[in-house]
Amino acid sequence: MSEKEDIKHKYSYKSTIKKKYNLTDYQIKQAIERGIVKDYKYVPNPYYSSEESLIINNEELLQHLEEIRKLEKYSENEIQRRKEYNKRSRKISKISFYCPICNAKIRPLRDSYARDAVLKDEIDYEDAKKVVIVTHFRHIHTDYDKIRNKIRKGINYSELVDKLKEEKTNEAIELVKKCGLLPPNFSKEDYDKVAVRIKQLYGLT
Repeated sequence: MSEKEDIKHKYSYKSTIKKKYNLTDYQIKQAIERGIVKDYKYVPNPYYSSEESLIINNEELLQHLEEIRKLEKYSENEIQRRKEYNKRSRKISKISFYCPICNAKIRPLRDSYARDAVLKDEIDYEDAKKVVIVTHFRHIHTDYDKIRNKIRKGINYSELVDKLKEEKTNEAIELVKKCGLLPPNFSKEDYDKVAVRIKQLYGLT
């Protein structure tokens, strides 16, 4: 039997083992470090020639499967990272919203200052969410981006873009209110109060 056939029948890739037996990277790592699994080796990755893949003896793995399953699923660092990730996700969920026009849940963009300010606890959720909603509607449901991209950069570029942004922000706010995502009395001035606060946090004013 060739090495290739030997690997195919006697061994399984770590990715396959994780999925098939619901194991984590850390459990497999511990199993090897503790000598629970002894018959393993590294072979060229079938998808990335510059990397190696771990393969493990199927028979040995099955003999010790229950023991491996009892091992800690994650390292302390992984647990901390997962906690931090979940904490960030909960914050972002609070300023996400359902857009009836897109028929989808909209999350703030990664480069959003409102998103970043919420993650740093520098602005409350309700204010940040208003900015996220209006910003989405301005960029996606008005022709703001289309017109802005047509404006030629020159002496009056910033002035023209600022004027366009004012106009399209007003348009976006009215559309948002028609969709019932903001109260009827919400105004451009209300939006600006929050937007200016965020800009000040990042030295944009």
